[in-house]
This record gives sequence, C-alpha cells and structure tokens, in this order.
Amino acid sequence: MNFWFESFWYALKSLYQHRLRTFLTMLGVIFGVAAVIAMLSIGKGAEQEAVEQIAAFGINTVRVYARELKEEEKQQAQRTPSVGLSYEDARYIQQLLPYVVASAPQNLLDKPLYYRQLAPESQVVGTTPEYLSINSLNMDQGRFLSPDDLALYRKVCVLSSELAAQLFLKEDPIGQLVTLGGQRFEVIGVLASRAQTKQRVQIRSRDLAKDVYIPITTSLEKFSLTSSEDTPHNQVDYNVVDELSLQVSGPEYLTPARDALVEIFKRRHFNIPDYELVVPTELLEQSQETQRLFNLVMACIAGLSLLVGGIGIMNIMLASVTERTRQIGIRRAIGATPGDILILFLIEALLICLIGGVMGIGVGVGISQIVTVAAGWKTIVSPESILLSFGVSSVVGIFFGLYPAWRASRLDPIQALRHE
Repeated sequence: MNFWFESFWYALKSLYQHRLRTFLTMLGVIFGVAAVIAMLSIGKGAEQEAVEQIAAFGINTVRVYARELKEEEKQQAQRTPSVGLSYEDARYIQQLLPYVVASAPQNLLDKPLYYRQLAPESQVVGTTPEYLSINSLNMDQGRFLSPDDLALYRKVCVLSSELAAQLFLKEDPIGQLVTLGGQRFEVIGVLASRAQTKQRVQIRSRDLAKDVYIPITTSLEKFSLTSSEDTPHNQVDYNVVDELSLQVSGPEYLTPARDALVEIFKRRHFNIPDYELVVPTELLEQSQETQRLFNLVMACIAGLSLLVGGIGIMNIMLASVTERTRQIGIRRAIGATPGDILILFLIEALLICLIGGVMGIGVGVGISQIVTVAAGWKTIVSPESILLSFGVSSVVGIFFGLYPAWRASRLDPIQALRHE
C-alpha cells in the first residue's frame, strides 16, 4: 500500500513540476473527451426530439395523404368512377378493419376567415370528432365537434388558441359568429395551444396554429364540388379529402394496417396512385438509423482527437524517460524492480489521461449547454456518455503509456547511472 501511495505521489509531483508541458499534453485528451460528450449529447437530444415529434404525430396512427396526379394519371382517373381520397374511404376502412379504432378525414379549404375588420391568415379544416383524440389535442374553452354536428350539417367551428387570441383579444369567443368563405359560423370551442417540436423527422405537417375546424359534412356540402347526377365526372373535385388519419389499437397493428390499406385503395381507387401512406414508426426507424450513422461518424472524429492526444502522451513520456534515466538507475540501484519502474511511469501516463478526462467532461458539458442556448438544439448529457468518454481516456492512458513505461523498466541500471 505504501508503494502505491508513494508512486502516485511521485507521479503527481513530476507532473506538477512540468505543469505547462503536462497541460499541453492533456489538450488532446481534453478535446477528444469533450468532442465525444458533445457529439453524443447532440445525437441523444436529436433522437429524443424525433421520438417526441412522432408521439405528437401519433405513434399508433397511419396517415394517408392525397397525392397530386400527373397529367396521364388524371386522364386515366377520368375513365374510372374513382374520385380519389374521400370521406367514404374513412368510413369503409373503419367498418372493414376491426383494429382501426378511429378515423379522421381532413378536407383542407382555402377559405378566408373574417371577424369584423380582422382577417388573420388561416386554414379551414373539415374533419370529424375523432380528430381531437387522434392528434392528442386538448380543449381550452368550449367543446370540439360532435357527431350531431356532422349529422345535422351544422355551421359551427373550433378555433386554434392563436387564432382566437388574434380575433377576440379579451372577448369570450364562445358563441361569437365568424365568416368563413362568405358564410356565418358559430364558434363553439377553442383548442389549447401545443408546443411546436423541431422537424427532426421529415413528416408532412401543417401549422396547426392557423387551423379552423368545421364538420366535414358541412365542408363537403357548402364548399366542395362532389359527384352527383347533375355533375359531370370530369368536373368533380378529385381527392375531396386531403388527408386521412387512422388510429389503430396498438403498434403491432401498424404493419398489417398498412398492407391492408394498400389493397383496399387499389380496389376502391381502381389502381390509381392518388394516395401516399405514411407510418410514423417507419419514419422513426429511418431517423434513428440516420442518427446512428451520424453518431458513428462523430465518434470516429472524436476518436481521432483522442488518438492524437495518446500519441502526444507517448511522445512526452518517452522524453520523460530519457530525462529521468539517471533517476531510474538510482531507483534500480537501491532495490526497485523493473515492475516498480513500469508501474511508476504507467501511473504518470494514466494520471495525465484521467485529469484530462475530467477536464474534458466539464468542457463537453459546457459545449452541450452552449449548443442548446445558441443554436436552440436539444442536448442530453447521459451518464453513459460520461462513463464511455472517461473509460476511453483511461484506456488511452494505459495503451499509450505502456511502451514508455516498459522501456523505462528495461533500462540497464549501470548504463542508467552513467547517463548524463
């Protein structure tokens, strides 16, 4: 025990005597460890944001988007009874597939919103009551759309919190009448605001802060040109529904639902490619795979910094062995074994890396905080990243300090005493 304490104290004393050289040697380790922690924290933060975005998007939800047809596809569609994505598709799918527990078709309308002299930028969305639960939204005031609103084609609307604030300021919006596309609608509810997440995953989405929700039956009756006996097929609005959200009872049904929907749409739409299926978990897997590749590349870059730092440690330790050759000879002459000399120099190299590793952890955490404040990126410094970087720095110290220590232990005592 006394030997280990003396060796540790002697190594610290030697490093302190050459503190500038020691610090410059540590820089490679400091930067390497800091780079590992910073890169892993950025990667972890990006992964967490992707998970949060998918959760907000609906982890058990399959989205079907209306796809704009090319000219030759339009001509093909006109020769079939298909009208593209429709409200009937949503009702048919929910009746046919037992694991589809809710559906929310969305008919997006470019209709102006007016209240007195105010006309904020808005997006009218015709939808169903299930839209609220599928998209994990909450009400701030009033209520959302009800089945009776759809059945009776009521002219009622629900505003986003941002639109309500712009239109009514301090007035109570419930019961007020607004104008949508030249028609009067009663405000029956205001949605609670929801925090926006960064687009870490490429999900097609719109700005919900501009949404005005009305019953889809009302939107189709009042604003859309749908098929009837008096309407020629080539004048019908194709893809009456712009988006269809389908919620399944569990994640295990996402793949079966996707496969079943492909067959259903092929049959109902007569093989017209007028839709696009999006499964959130598949997007998440793609994002995670990309993030893993990014982390690997960044880890390799950080590893190069540690490698350079390790080479610097080996270089300085070899110089230290040369400088202290006579001291090594004296130690051997008074009874030190080659193993004692090896441990002495190995402890010194290890201390350089451990101290540099601790400083690197502090620098890495600091860089992560700066990135969060300056760039607005979410970063997460996990205990695993700290342990990994600290462990790697220790391995670097042992690996690159082993050869100089071995060389010091192999010096001939007589030749070492003669060294000037």
